[in-house]
Amino acid sequence: MSDAPPTRTILVPLDMTPAGEVKIPVAEEYARALGADILLLHVLRPGVVDPANVSHSEALARTYLDTFSARLRTAGINAESVIRTGAPAPHIVQEALIRDVCLIILGTNTRPILSSAVLGSVADQVSRAARCPVLLVRPHGEMVEPHQLRCFHEDADRAGSLVRRDLGVRTIEVARIVGSVDRCQELGLDFRPPLRRRRKHDEDRFRRLRSVLDTSASVPAIEVYKLGFGYYVLDGHHRVAVALEDGQMEIDAHVVEYVTVADAEAPERFAARREFERFTGLTEVGAAHPESYRVMLDTIERYQREQGLDDIERAARRWFAEVFRPLWQTIRARQLTAAFPGDRSADLIARVAIWRAAEAPELDWPDALDKFVETQDLTGIVNVNSRNG
Repeated sequence: MSDAPPTRTILVPLDMTPAGEVKIPVAEEYARALGADILLLHVLRPGVVDPANVSHSEALARTYLDTFSARLRTAGINAESVIRTGAPAPHIVQEALIRDVCLIILGTNTRPILSSAVLGSVADQVSRAARCPVLLVRPHGEMVEPHQLRCFHEDADRAGSLVRRDLGVRTIEVARIVGSVDRCQELGLDFRPPLRRRRKHDEDRFRRLRSVLDTSASVPAIEVYKLGFGYYVLDGHHRVAVALEDGQMEIDAHVVEYVTVADAEAPERFAARREFERFTGLTEVGAAHPESYRVMLDTIERYQREQGLDDIERAARRWFAEVFRPLWQTIRARQLTAAFPGDRSADLIARVAIWRAAEAPELDWPDALDKFVETQDLTGIVNVNSRNG
């Protein structure tokens, strides 16, 4: 038994506005003074999270939180993030109770003036209901309107010193393309200039590319940078614009990933992911922790033996379709990763795989997930999601 006191946690809800970012330096100061960790929270509107696929709004939120988590870790503060869905105030209060936080840091402008007068601001609702101290931070100075697309260099500067790693060509989700490397100021969310600023040569190039795509299945992969959860286009803005117009779900991309120097797991995670992909051929599986890749590789090898398959890549594809993808969708629908800040759905699947192999290998995977939730005492978190999500 350790006599060390439990680590304190400061909860910092972020609404993705520049005004809300003034809370971060204040949170840093209090985290150092209290020796506390920081938990960043963003609450998405109901209906934004699709269990079957990542939405653009979700990708934006996750990328945004990732850059601030990276900044805090670079500053020597342990920080994780969590996404919830529903009404902001109840979720902030519930999260504070679940995590037993010592302080909530809020901005004073999280609601427009009219709805504040009618409904009461989020800050007011949280201050009245929270069981821990609530610190209100008022924005100061001139607030700059954010670009529609996220800017890689701005987000990279916020994240801190970065290390570059080439992941090669792979298929990525179009919804996770959140920004541009060098054209964020001139393009809109559709990756095209606003109508009033479109020039003839730009329209001509767009139409030519559409014609090529309509007659040919083979086009060069776009080039993107990856930072946290999101991708930023370096080359191929027109191809992304066509993909968005067509409702395309995936696109081939040459991916260069940037991770912070402060990410101690990054080298091991990169090596583990590369080994996993080399053996299985699966590039769609993204985990936050290196051990998750090793667990999933062991799980696929066990599945291969059970299915009597000679080829591991074939076994991996079947496992992905029959086990991983359905579990991934269930975990997202129930927002179970909220119980493990810093985890992604693949990490939780790895946790379930470890538990199932040790405790109940006879269970099918959906039942194993249910039992795992029970044994980890996650019922309260699941119920919160059911009520508020």
